[in-house]
Amino acid sequence: MINPFDGQGPTSPKYYANRKDLLGTFTKSVTAVVKSKGVTRPLNIGIMGRWGIGKTSTLYKFRDILENELNGGKVFSAMVSLKPACCEDADTFSATVLETIFTEYESSSGLSRKIKDFLNEEKNAIRNWKLSKLSLNPELERKQKSVSAVNFKETLLRLWKKLESNGVDLAIIMLDDIHYVLTQGKGEILFDLRTDMQALSAAGARFMFIITGPVTLYPEMRDKAEPFTRLFERFDLEPFDFDGTKELIEKPLAVEKIKLEVSDEVIRKIHEITAGHPYFITLAVRDLLNQKQEGRLSAKEFIESYPDLVDHFARIKFNDDYARATDAEKEVLRKLAASNKQEVAPNDIGGAAVTKFLERLVSKDLVLKIARGKYAVYNPLFKEYLRRKKA
Repeated sequence: MINPFDGQGPTSPKYYANRKDLLGTFTKSVTAVVKSKGVTRPLNIGIMGRWGIGKTSTLYKFRDILENELNGGKVFSAMVSLKPACCEDADTFSATVLETIFTEYESSSGLSRKIKDFLNEEKNAIRNWKLSKLSLNPELERKQKSVSAVNFKETLLRLWKKLESNGVDLAIIMLDDIHYVLTQGKGEILFDLRTDMQALSAAGARFMFIITGPVTLYPEMRDKAEPFTRLFERFDLEPFDFDGTKELIEKPLAVEKIKLEVSDEVIRKIHEITAGHPYFITLAVRDLLNQKQEGRLSAKEFIESYPDLVDHFARIKFNDDYARATDAEKEVLRKLAASNKQEVAPNDIGGAAVTKFLERLVSKDLVLKIARGKYAVYNPLFKEYLRRKKA
C-alpha cells in the first residue's frame, strides 16, 4: 500500500503545496543576488505561523529549490533546528549554530575540498571550545580567562571569505524555531544576532538569514529586541483556502500515480472540517487512503468515515491538547464548543470573568483570538471532540 500523506514530520518538497508568494519571493531574491554578484543584497525572511502550518516544510522546500530550480550560481545553505538547550546563553547559541552550519550544510553545486577542509577545521575548533567549557566547574569558569567565547560574526566572516574565494555567490542560514531564544528569557541573543547580521552585511558578506517561529513571536521580538524585526521580510503562513487544500490532496496522489479520484465535494468537506490546516488535511487524507486506494471517493463514504477521524485525532493529538488545560480552562473550552456561534464573546459563556481563561487558552494554542473580544476553538475537529467530551 502506498500512502504519501504523513503527519509526523515535514512535508516532502515534491508534495509541497501552495505558498506561491513566499516561494516566489525567496526564488527571486536568491536569483537576483546570484545574477548581480551581490549588487542586489540578500533579503532576510521571517516565516511565522502556528504549529503544523508548514514552517519547517517550507525550509526543506527552499533547499529543494536551491538544488533543483536555481539554474546556475553557487549557493551554500545550512538549516539549524533550535532547541531550548541551544539558547541557554549567547555562547551556547553561537557555538550550536556554527557547529550545525559546519556539519549540516548543503550546496546547490558542490563544494571544493578547500572549503570542506575549512569547515572541518572550524567545526573541530568549536567542539574543542565546548569541551573546554564543559570541563570547568562554575567557580573555575569565572576565573579562567583562556577559555574564550566563540566569535559568531568573525567566524561567519571567515566562512564567507572562504566561500567567496571559491566562487560561492550566496550563503543562506535558516534558523528554525527561533522563539526558543525568548522562551529561555534570552532576548539579548537577538540583539547580538541583529548586530552581527548588520556587521556582516556592512563587510560585504552575502548572507541571507531565514527564521521561523509562532505568530506571537513578532510582538515579543519587538518588545525585547527591536529593531531585530525590521531586518526581515515577514510572511505569516495561514491555513489553506479551498484551492490550497485541493492542491495538498491532489499533488501527492498525482506524484505517486495513485488512482484515487477525490471529488471537489469531498475536498470541500475536508476543507471545512479541517479549516484548511495542512496538518489536519494530511491526517484526514492519510486515513481515507488507508481505507481506499483507487476508484472514486464519494461524499457518502467520507461522511461515514468522519467519526473515525475524530477518534483517530483524539488519540494522536486532542487528548493531549485537552490534558494541557486546567479544570477551569476545560470548562471554558466545553462552553466554547457548545456554542453554535463561530466566534464567541466572553459574555456569551460567562462574562468578563472568563476572559483570563480564554487568553491562557490562546497562549496554549487551544483557542484562536479572531478579533478583540472574539474567540473560537482552534479547529472544527477539536470542537467536535469537545462536544463529545464530558466534564
